[in-house]
Amino acid sequence: MRVLIVGAGIGGLSAAIALQRRGMETVLFERTTELKEIGAGIALAANAMKALDSLGLADAVQYIGAEPQFYEVRSWRGEVLSRVPVAEHREKMGAASVATHRADLQMALLKGLAETRGEVHLGTECVRVDQTEEYVQASFAGGREERGDLLIGADGLNSTVRERLLGDGPPRYAGYTAWRAVVTPERELVPQWGVESWGRGTRFLFAPIGRRRVYWAAAENAPQGAVHGPAGGAKDALLGAFRGWHEPIEKLIRATDERAILHTAIYDRDPLGERWGEGRISLLGDAAHPMTPDLGQGACQAIEDAAVLAKCLSEESDPALALRHYEAHRTRRVATIVLRSRRLGRVAQLENPLLCRLRDVLLKRTPDRMLLRQAEEIVACEV
Repeated sequence: MRVLIVGAGIGGLSAAIALQRRGMETVLFERTTELKEIGAGIALAANAMKALDSLGLADAVQYIGAEPQFYEVRSWRGEVLSRVPVAEHREKMGAASVATHRADLQMALLKGLAETRGEVHLGTECVRVDQTEEYVQASFAGGREERGDLLIGADGLNSTVRERLLGDGPPRYAGYTAWRAVVTPERELVPQWGVESWGRGTRFLFAPIGRRRVYWAAAENAPQGAVHGPAGGAKDALLGAFRGWHEPIEKLIRATDERAILHTAIYDRDPLGERWGEGRISLLGDAAHPMTPDLGQGACQAIEDAAVLAKCLSEESDPALALRHYEAHRTRRVATIVLRSRRLGRVAQLENPLLCRLRDVLLKRTPDRMLLRQAEEIVACEV
């Protein structure tokens, strides 16, 4: 079986490795001319690590990252509102939760792809997909055409494959924008676990990702398309927005090179129904189910998609039917996570002072064990 995969991000690379390991031929097509991961840190919860284990990559990824023992939510002043012992997922799930750099994860995936002898073609922008009962065809800018037995659209938030397949318009703006960076600060600023602090329409997150590096992210409510920051740039804007917040937030921002700060608006989509594709074509990762980063599950669910896709294709001889089985396994789970992530983002980004105070009080009164059970539902991997 020859599978065409459009998009060589985390989801596309994971899918190629998973399929190659099960004896299928994959060909990856990436529109950029260089595989350079855009992003900073990434959280790989136990479900993603379990899926990576099925790809033979869990040990390599765990080696390059850090394994936080706890995840805290605090007020902007530093008051602890909740503390979830994420390390307990290791015993219950049989896998650790790991935080690492996106570039390191990408390198591990590329190494895994090379070991399985998968192909990747850069600078090939997919502009059209067609199919018959016998094959699927992808057309690329410049006139190149490729045929395969199946095609998987793993080309991200603004997926060309999705647009050609579904034509359901642009993604939904979540109402806030985010900045991300990785910094190697003074040793005393490196935290031992992940911390997310909530203010009024603003948040700040930081976590260790291994080798003395710290990943941080900031979020702020903003109209869609708003231009952020004074003439001094993002760093000055962030120092102003988070002045007076608990330590080490300002110190982490000050220790960051302005050029290392990435800015992105946050989008998601309403979940699709029970199908993501048609015939010999389907979707994977952000092309199928983009979600806000509030649960840290975007990449995790893409990796899960890859493992489940490979399992379904290896168990069903009819390619189109195998894709429908894959979608049936995944649609309900990811729909739940997309909506939970959206709801959490709305709560965390509240601006009204009274509602923010009520939110913080209710969260502090919620038993940590209850929050742990909710987290366990999210990381209950299907693989």
